Amino acid sequence: MRKSTSIALTVLAFVLATTAPTWAQGFVHAEGEFTVEIDFATLSLTPIDENCLIVVSGVVRFTGTLQGRAATRTRALASATCADVAALPPGAYEDVFTSAFEFAGRFDGRPVVADLTYRGRTALGGAIDAVLVPSNGLRGHLVVEGIVAVRGSSRGLLKATDR
Repeated sequence: MRKSTSIALTVLAFVLATTAPTWAQGFVHAEGEFTVEIDFATLSLTPIDENCLIVVSGVVRFTGTLQGRAATRTRALASATCADVAALPPGAYEDVFTSAFEFAGRFDGRPVVADLTYRGRTALGGAIDAVLVPSNGLRGHLVVEGIVAVRGSSRGLLKATDR
């Protein structure tokens, strides 16, 4: 009995190790880098109590599993007055942000158009911890580390979907 149980557990472990779960079928390990170009002509600052709402547009360029560009619009609530935000460089204050990306390019070598939502927190000094969640063309989740208004890197799982 012990021998047959051991064989059954070994076979089960082998099947689980060599077969992707149903939810993971079609997903690709994605990683890469991106650079950010801010269009400061679109910058608007709105005081909210002792904080400042920042709205700005720009372009993000991706290399890696995702290759292409995304037009973006970012809304960030900075833990600073609008006077400080206007006078100091990005990263001189903490903020929480959400960006909407319209991505066009390639995913894992295939053409794709998708929407991406980028949400996270900028720490004092400019380090960003965030997630990038796609929709309308891609599914999955990327974890992002970056420097505000400069660059970042991402890694996670993605798969192409029908729009």
